[in-house]
Amino acid sequence: MLHVIAKSIAKKDKIEETKNALEALIEPTRKENGCIQYDLLQDHSNPALFFFTEIWESNAHLDAHLATDHFINWKGKSDDLLDSPMEVSLLKKV
Repeated sequence: MLHVIAKSIAKKDKIEETKNALEALIEPTRKENGCIQYDLLQDHSNPALFFFTEIWESNAHLDAHLATDHFINWKGKSDDLLDSPMEVSLLKKV
């Protein structure tokens, strides 16, 4: 299994728009083959800070996710919404 943490920092004037765009990823992603967990979290003290915590059956399933229309649509919006590029960590359980 592959664990993923994806960090996004919204522009201060785009927090709600970013949240809505990220939330739009949840339902279709959870239906994808190989998706075990896909949760969106927002920081209490810094509402511009979002994290996805994800678990995928394999790297191949994550790669397939990155090629979906809904993810590509998000990437097209992300430059306008985010303060900096999304930071992604690929992890394994120890």
